[in-house]
Amino acid sequence: MPVTRRVLAACFALVALVAAGCSRESDADEALPVDVAVRDLGAANVVRDQVYAQRDTGALKLDLFLPEPRDTPTPLVVYVHGGGWDAGNRSLDADSAAPEALAAQRLLEHGYAVATVDYRLTGVAQFPAQVIDVADAVRWLQQRAGQWQLDADRIGLWGASAGGHLVSQLGAVAGDPTKPGGGLSGIRAVVDWFGPTDMSAGAQQANPQMQEYARRVVQQLFGCMPVDCPGTADAASPIKNISGDEPPFLIQQGTADSLVPIEQSLDFAASLRRLGVSVELHPYEGLDHGFGRGPHNAMIVDTATAFIETHV
Repeated sequence: MPVTRRVLAACFALVALVAAGCSRESDADEALPVDVAVRDLGAANVVRDQVYAQRDTGALKLDLFLPEPRDTPTPLVVYVHGGGWDAGNRSLDADSAAPEALAAQRLLEHGYAVATVDYRLTGVAQFPAQVIDVADAVRWLQQRAGQWQLDADRIGLWGASAGGHLVSQLGAVAGDPTKPGGGLSGIRAVVDWFGPTDMSAGAQQANPQMQEYARRVVQQLFGCMPVDCPGTADAASPIKNISGDEPPFLIQQGTADSLVPIEQSLDFAASLRRLGVSVELHPYEGLDHGFGRGPHNAMIVDTATAFIETHV
């Protein structure tokens, strides 16, 4: 795929982060019955409001959903919410019909613990605070793995939209402890749901008409526009940080995503493959940002669960 096409497509992703936690559904989806998650996502035990870090801006917390006890340590999936880095929260079970809740419930049914974490939003902190926070949450859970019989060496990262960007970034720098959030151990897989992966200066330059949209979220994240701080923009773009040391990636996105162009996922997957990283890319025909509601979510959840079971 030509570089120009990737750059053109990438800038459109900057709008995604304004409404990164949202879901859209078609009239057909609204008319069909949908699955809903059960109370507490079916967890045998839920440990809520655990403070994993104290910042000048306040406490950062996580919730941990635990499956039925097992004879061996329990593998863990850490979920990172969307919301444009300036909104959203860790309440994974707040909307029982959301695909995130359905996927978490399925993982619990298959014996995985699921943690959902806070991170500093752009109203109080700029990049790289967000990736540092999520990395600290992972390390906090690993350090306390024995308390909940978790397997600190079998961890998957999963995020949606802005959260997809953050887990992709952590996956990209997992082999480089010198980078913010880098050097995480025990990361066996990354699941990226419709997250943007290129927020470079080139993306901004290619589409100047999009700068006002980008300014709403990216300037808050970086403290500048990408053309004014290209080094920061590149440092925050997963596609600019991959090295070949990444864990396996699963990328899931709708082809009709009106916020993050599907080309973002296509190009990121291609770049990972060129470096020899194992990648599964699943574009879903006609689905918009957030996947929406409907029977199609069963396939999305099945795919994510099978990928996690293969690698984590």
